[in-house]
Amino acid sequence: MQHTQHVTISSGNRKLGAIMNVSLTPIECCPPGVPCADEGCYALKPYRMYPGTRKAWKTNARIARTNPEGFFSQIAERIANERPRYFRWHVAGDILNVEYLEQMCRIAADTPGTRFLVFTKAFNIVNAYENVRTLPRNLAVIFSGWPGMRIDNPHGHRIAWMQDETEHRMPRDTLRCPGSCMTCHLCFWLPTLGRDVVFLKH
Repeated sequence: MQHTQHVTISSGNRKLGAIMNVSLTPIECCPPGVPCADEGCYALKPYRMYPGTRKAWKTNARIARTNPEGFFSQIAERIANERPRYFRWHVAGDILNVEYLEQMCRIAADTPGTRFLVFTKAFNIVNAYENVRTLPRNLAVIFSGWPGMRIDNPHGHRIAWMQDETEHRMPRDTLRCPGSCMTCHLCFWLPTLGRDVVFLKH
């Protein structure tokens, strides 16, 4: 299948290990007013430091918005060909709209042997989708909790809490991130485990 624009799909990085992933532009492709935009978006560091990363993420965002069919068909084709065990949506960026989430779900449903993960602050988009449809079991949608941020979570998603010593809403059995995704993969299984996870601010 030929595409006029190329979607950059990473095979992994030093933090994630060999986990296939795709990203969009940080902040610009996130819900308006998210607190991390002013208080420590982790994705901004590589976005600012590496021109190749910046170009790839900006191109991905442009394709996702102007040619979503091409965007998702390229991702689906790569996953179908390589059948990765794990796939991460959005090291940078977030779910753009309900139609975008619908395509994420379609890819997951078509690839039951792959486990998918997305951290999101697009609570309203996920809730709107789940009000009428069910998420695939192999797609872990984890709500991102930032101190002081209201988390609208009527469907009971597991939460990834950012802890800067001011967050006191976490359940007592919340799991602590060991600091590297390379061998852990814990977050892909949080819905199955029925547990939240906490990330220490750094």
